[in-house]
Amino acid sequence: MFILHDETYYEKRKPQPDLGPIKNFLKFIWNNEKKTLFDRTAKEWGEVTIFYFFFFGVLGSIFALQMYLSLLYIKDLKKPFFTYSGLLNVRSLLDDLRILPTSLVIENPGIGYKPNIPLPLTSPIIWISETNKNARSKRYVQALTDFLKDYTTNSTQRELKCSEGQLRPYSKLKPCFFDVKSLGTCGKAPYGYTIPIQPCVLIKFNKRLGWIPRYYNRSSVLPRTMPNFLKKIIKKSDKVYIWLSCNGADNIDKEHIGKIEYIPNPGFPIEYFPFRGQKDYVSPVVAIKFKNLTPNRLLTVQCIVWSSNVIQPTSYYMDFQIIIGKKLSKMIGRTADIVRNSLKLNALQV
Repeated sequence: MFILHDETYYEKRKPQPDLGPIKNFLKFIWNNEKKTLFDRTAKEWGEVTIFYFFFFGVLGSIFALQMYLSLLYIKDLKKPFFTYSGLLNVRSLLDDLRILPTSLVIENPGIGYKPNIPLPLTSPIIWISETNKNARSKRYVQALTDFLKDYTTNSTQRELKCSEGQLRPYSKLKPCFFDVKSLGTCGKAPYGYTIPIQPCVLIKFNKRLGWIPRYYNRSSVLPRTMPNFLKKIIKKSDKVYIWLSCNGADNIDKEHIGKIEYIPNPGFPIEYFPFRGQKDYVSPVVAIKFKNLTPNRLLTVQCIVWSSNVIQPTSYYMDFQIIIGKKLSKMIGRTADIVRNSLKLNALQV
């Protein structure tokens, strides 16, 4: 049985003359006789384009569906820093935040601490000892000085007199100026790291896009787990803060941690919220000053943020360790892994 074709069929399959490597390549790019680009006619290129348009369209739809289902699953997970409250308005994000569209809003905020200089072979531990070059006071003094430089530079780009106790929801408003002088002795060198040693640790609020706090005030029903000293302060105060409490991780730590002074107050003023991606924004800071730490004892400090839209505050804490003495205790080696795992969960920075 024979299959007959027309002349056009056989003409297309006629061997092309060998013109040499360069001319063959140039003819492959554009063949003036057949009017082909890369050996395809305009019709063939149109067919290929339509095919890949629908191919990648279906592929992109499957990917978008998979991401949507994944986010529906993630939003119900009760884990630190990964609880989501729904979709943001894309237009609002583009107009106000000037960032790429996203559908993630972090519900639980994060806090960090300074100084957090990593020591060799250990987790970040504040170890103050003049007998070891890695623990000398001047290292911590320099670290805090470097950190506070961001608060004194570009101050003209910040609003010096923000309305106290009022949120600033619009990105076009200048971010509030944070006065380092309000930190008292913890806002200037040597920050309590010289004799008598009463070290200051700066607790800063991490940047969380669009997070709007719901605060406790003296008329609020306060959580049962909130420390009594903080309840008394809130009931007597007319300030509008996101409140902060710090204490030892367990009873032994609490016994040796001594008195903690909060400067200027145990809370972050709400006029610094929400963060809308402003260029010169600085996070509010609370200084905690340890007045009489027990020397030569490694202590774990836990700090908790108290806001009514923070889910289970006592489950979302930030901790660090501190020791004053000539030598690090042997217990550091045993607790390093615990601290490292804790830091992975609680020390997210912007």
